[in-house]
Amino acid sequence: MKRILFALPLLVMASSAFAAGLAVTNQSGIPMDELYASPVGKNSFGANLMEGVKDGALDNGRTAVLAALADGTYDFKVAAPDEGIECTIKAVAVKGSKLVFTKKEGKACK
Repeated sequence: MKRILFALPLLVMASSAFAAGLAVTNQSGIPMDELYASPVGKNSFGANLMEGVKDGALDNGRTAVLAALADGTYDFKVAAPDEGIECTIKAVAVKGSKLVFTKKEGKACK
């Protein structure tokens, strides 16, 4: 019984971390309304990671928690249709469930 009580908090912490998703910070200088990931160089973009996230959640300078994505390096397709933005930002690292788009990476979209 003591083992079960000891393991329960660990299980709760693990499930909370999994549910947290990917924390994305946008410092690119461009708005992001849609975000798709692909393994580097594969051009096989999956579903919109921002599905169900309100518009403006990833405007420049903001952070939002999106669908989970495993650590690794990805190409990201970024779109903000109302602003006429659609581009691919290549080879961006996701580490520790965090992703930061920098001004340098944002230049790919201008």
